[in-house]
Amino acid sequence: MFNFGCSDCKPSDPATSTVKVDLKDLASGPEAERLEQEQVQTQQQAEAQQFQEKEASEVLRQAERQAAARQAANMLKRPWRLSGISEAAAAEDEQERRQLEQECLESENAVATFLKLHGFTGVSSCKRIDSCSTFPLHKAAEAGDDKMVSLLCRAGANPTQKNSWGKTPAQVAQKSDKIGSHFKVLFVLATPDDAAPYTGQVHAGGA
Repeated sequence: MFNFGCSDCKPSDPATSTVKVDLKDLASGPEAERLEQEQVQTQQQAEAQQFQEKEASEVLRQAERQAAARQAANMLKRPWRLSGISEAAAAEDEQERRQLEQECLESENAVATFLKLHGFTGVSSCKRIDSCSTFPLHKAAEAGDDKMVSLLCRAGANPTQKNSWGKTPAQVAQKSDKIGSHFKVLFVLATPDDAAPYTGQVHAGGA
């Protein structure tokens, strides 16, 4: 008789035997569509997260490049780092420079206002009234305005300029002097070289 038995084959154990089952094979209809949508959403979320991480990384690199550029620009603005000048001294020099710039701007504005108020077009311009001519420096000297006389000299006005009467600003101030009222004006006009020029020609419309 033939023996169809197999000594190497063993009956399967229901407790330990496993079978791989694809849930998609078990699902059908709406359930299959739901599973597919969940997979698509999961994939989209993963792609979106990767994109955000890439964008964040690019923003960080750009910020680092900008910071490096600003640092390089600051180094160029601070030559004291290369010349050995202390930071405190450099800061003091910068403050003095800004103060001088502010003073120059205020001086230019004051001169421009004076010229416009009295009908002059520039610090050396001539203004004719009837048959007489005068200049900004003569006007300021006559008024006893020593500060404006100094500003006009610094702006380039000629202290030896004569008006139509052949008078210099100093002579006009002397004539208008009342018990030393024009002393400061005369002192400024006597030492015009002490007023170092701060700018070019100033016009009535502004610097």
